[in-house]
Amino acid sequence: MVSQRAWIEVNLGNLVENARAVQAAAGGVPLLPMVKADAYGLGAVQCARALEALDPWGYGVATIPEGAALRRTGIARPIVVFTPAGESLLEEYHRHEFRAVLDDPGTVAVWDRPFHLEIDTGMSRCGVRWTERERIARCASPHLEGVFTHLHSADTSPGSVADQMARFGEAIAALPERPPLVHVANSAGAWRLEDPFDLARPGIFLYGGRAGPDLPRPRAVAAVRATVVSVRTVSAGDSVSYGADWRAPVGTRIATLGIGYADGVPRSVVGSGCVLIAGERRPIVGRVTMDFIMIDVGTDERIDVGDVATLIGATGADEITLDEFAGWADTISYEILVRLGPRLERRYRGP
Repeated sequence: MVSQRAWIEVNLGNLVENARAVQAAAGGVPLLPMVKADAYGLGAVQCARALEALDPWGYGVATIPEGAALRRTGIARPIVVFTPAGESLLEEYHRHEFRAVLDDPGTVAVWDRPFHLEIDTGMSRCGVRWTERERIARCASPHLEGVFTHLHSADTSPGSVADQMARFGEAIAALPERPPLVHVANSAGAWRLEDPFDLARPGIFLYGGRAGPDLPRPRAVAAVRATVVSVRTVSAGDSVSYGADWRAPVGTRIATLGIGYADGVPRSVVGSGCVLIAGERRPIVGRVTMDFIMIDVGTDERIDVGDVATLIGATGADEITLDEFAGWADTISYEILVRLGPRLERRYRGP
């Protein structure tokens, strides 16, 4: 697919460098990169192939189809499906040679392949509660390959990590022996944990999102660009877009970009969001529409149909980071990435 409206540039070289940084922060342990949700919207197959250069232990996904897509392209490493599995899925896991995540002793009793046990240490989402010692002990099995927990606030509340680790230690002590693989470190955890354990499970940092306000800034991986498809001059008081919420305070030029909420641009970005075009930041004005957004380019006569604007990424000496754009939309970098729609062509370069 070739698009002249809008596209995403994915820098696989920077992806790999971000992975190296996480691995170094985690003491050099092997990686279990999270490539769920199509690698946070940037292409799971392409990202996994690039990450092969680091010899990761395996890859993490959320669903069977996500893992199957990797298998179809020749990825042979272990694939952990992090949604808790049930007995009805046993055949699918066998067929694709997936690692299951289990938290039910009854399912563990009939499982005959490697699996990972999740311990809930405060996320209250999935897994065996750390206080359920008897249930944890009943999940022991010769096929228990790994045990893990999920850090709920390592990015913004470093003190919470110690509390969760104390709970995790209690839970592991309920098992008759320590499994071969213990893994906890998400992106923020790679820097926060005193003990990196056996694997690191990075996610957002790989794809260019900050893992915490006080932690290193990752290299940018995704750049979102859109072309100008129309330009017009409006007079003071003229309305722009649905609802006539925005009216020009003075006569100005309005450029329309070929990208909208069907492509993942949040409507909430209006009011604070900008784009980079012709070396300057220009505000998004009027409501975001399904296929288009409008920007106020003032009296700049240089801007014309076919010019390229940057919503996320660098242009010249300026850059709109993924986290900055997410802040304008009052959301998080994860959501911005996974909302980028299939109409946006992914253009890969590197490593």
